[in-house]
Amino acid sequence: MSETVTTESTAGDAKPLEDQQFVTRHSVTIDGERIGYTAKVGRMVLHDGEEQTKPKVALFYTAYLRDGVESRRDRPLVFLWNGGPGSSTLWLHMYSVGPRRIVFESDPLFDTSRWELQENKHSLLDVADLVFLDAPSTGFSRVAPGEDVEQFYGVEADAAAVGDFVVEFINRERRGDSPIVLLGESYGTLRTPAVTDYLQGLPGLYVDGVVLISSIMDVAGATFGVGTALGAVGLLPSYAATGLYHGVVSGDLESLIAETENFALNEYSVALLKGSRLTDGEQDRIAKRMAELTGLPPDLIRGSNLRVTLWRYVKALLRDRRRTVGRLDTRWTGIDSDIVGETFENDPSMTMIWGPATRAFNRYVREDLGFEPDPGLAYRSMVPFPSWKPRQSEQNGIWSPQLETATQLRASMNRAPHLKVLLQSGYYDLGTPYFSAEMTFDHLHLEPERAANITIKRYESGHMIHLHEPSLVRMKADLVAYLATLRSAQ
Repeated sequence: MSETVTTESTAGDAKPLEDQQFVTRHSVTIDGERIGYTAKVGRMVLHDGEEQTKPKVALFYTAYLRDGVESRRDRPLVFLWNGGPGSSTLWLHMYSVGPRRIVFESDPLFDTSRWELQENKHSLLDVADLVFLDAPSTGFSRVAPGEDVEQFYGVEADAAAVGDFVVEFINRERRGDSPIVLLGESYGTLRTPAVTDYLQGLPGLYVDGVVLISSIMDVAGATFGVGTALGAVGLLPSYAATGLYHGVVSGDLESLIAETENFALNEYSVALLKGSRLTDGEQDRIAKRMAELTGLPPDLIRGSNLRVTLWRYVKALLRDRRRTVGRLDTRWTGIDSDIVGETFENDPSMTMIWGPATRAFNRYVREDLGFEPDPGLAYRSMVPFPSWKPRQSEQNGIWSPQLETATQLRASMNRAPHLKVLLQSGYYDLGTPYFSAEMTFDHLHLEPERAANITIKRYESGHMIHLHEPSLVRMKADLVAYLATLRSAQ
């Protein structure tokens, strides 16, 4: 029997991997203060084998380090990554808290055709140093020639590669005394607990902070599989918020969210648990209440067995307007050629921001940061993956493959009493619903003293919270307050 092995084979990858680093100096104005900083961009080669001499993968990174800091002991070092899996860290890098940020001329909900990469007055660089990292095979990161690229396509192998980078970067930059923070967005929030757990193992590095943006630490908690009600319960409040935003339900956001969460946790969850044991009268009553909260037609809800999947929802909510809503951010609307289909033809909240980000980054990294990639080495903003290997997860003494890392975060928090966690979520996110993320924490069953180390913040935005500037302002303020607690614990 033969086995097919997928290897990296694109131009520019055939030569042996070598460390690269390009250093430039810049400045940015944040809160009226002109801040000088050093940018270090390059690829770090990680090795394999007992002697650590065999190149295995080169990970691309961009580090921003503030100049003139007398002591790094009280200055957090934050590692940031997106997820996918299969996504580079393009989105956090170009749209969030780095020193440069894409600014649209018009409201990006309606027009992303005109934009400019500007100094980011909302950057986190005034209070922390930042390291943006691309996972294996994404961005400019590549596995070594002849290596099986799919060896990194799994929770544990991915976490090990990222964790090894974190350790090596800290050692090379002599940052062992700094508060260390891991920040992940989307699948990055599955990666971050896994990396935290990995680092507490043989490397013996106990990080100080974990930031989860648009979190999905347990994929089962956001799905509609037979026997689980968590996906439907977790999505319902975001359905309601979206209905209010688009004017198909009335009221104020705070009251509507509170009503919907109460209904979801009580009447709705019980109805889903009953399944076919519900009477016709009970089904009608639940469907009617769901319709009042979300703006969906009662017949659609009843015909979906009270379980309207997000794919059906994004197509159905504004069908009478011949529009779809986004998955990652339901404030966005799109147009399909087929208005009666079961799901949208594209996610407008993704497609409308993809082009500006890739164009801006490819110019910026070369012209401003001086990065010189090997000929033929292209930046991969997203890469497909044939499968993603879950980890063997322990649930109540039973080991089984699970795409979840919530239990790893729980274990890490129990080992490290000083570890503090910040959860940041957007109301209009159906990809990683805010209520699902919060319910995941509810089911960690942490002791009160550990639970006190968790801070939860919500924003009137979607999956990429930072695309909504008022939310970015709040997000930055919450991050600054959170990081200050880490410094005071030193």
